[in-house]
Amino acid sequence: MKYVAATDVGKKREKNEDYYLVKKMDDNSYIYIVADGLGGYSSGEVASKLACDHIIQYFEKKYLKNKDINVCDVLKQAVISANNEIYKLEKTDDKYKGMGTTVVIFCSINSKLYYTSIGDSRMYNITDGFLKMDQITEDDTYVNTLLKTNVINEEEALNHPQKHMLTKALGVFNKIDVDVYEVDENINGYLVICTDGVTNMLEEKEILNIFKKTKFELIPEKIIQSANEKGGVDNMTLVVIKL
Repeated sequence: MKYVAATDVGKKREKNEDYYLVKKMDDNSYIYIVADGLGGYSSGEVASKLACDHIIQYFEKKYLKNKDINVCDVLKQAVISANNEIYKLEKTDDKYKGMGTTVVIFCSINSKLYYTSIGDSRMYNITDGFLKMDQITEDDTYVNTLLKTNVINEEEALNHPQKHMLTKALGVFNKIDVDVYEVDENINGYLVICTDGVTNMLEEKEILNIFKKTKFELIPEKIIQSANEKGGVDNMTLVVIKL
């Protein structure tokens, strides 16, 4: 699998609290992670980096020890372990008070594909032909809960005043529920793993248009450039994977 990635502080923030990490464990196994430290809180950049580093180290150690692992179980335990580490660190010093992070993880392990997410960072599939952009992950947000229970509709959700209120994030509580899913092996095209600084600035049709007109290697920086031209109000990070 080929991939390209980029991250940028944007036009309004003083520091970049996003983080991403890609790890090749062997010729048939890769893990991709994108995290967004909770904006407006102390040390969000610490939480996002800690999450990415810890999850990959935990998973790789288990995988290299036994390549017949149950990937879903080990990935789940890696996320829970990262949550515990961030939660414990948050209690050690006032400078870490209130920190947390979202996370999206995609794994390709021996030709099988897996993913999990916490928070509102997302993974999309853009099919060959660039005709549509399907969200694979589900947002852990208050507004998404309202949508699922038919309290509001999609149009109301777009401009809801609590649009960015998370119902789940790593490091906020000492226990967290984690669901890991397998991806259809027949999926084609591209995967886009990104923070909400990208999707809040650009509409799906704008992203699709960039894919249509841009060389693969330049897609992330072109998307970030376009988001910055529209204001760049948040940090922006994306990993693009060619399936």
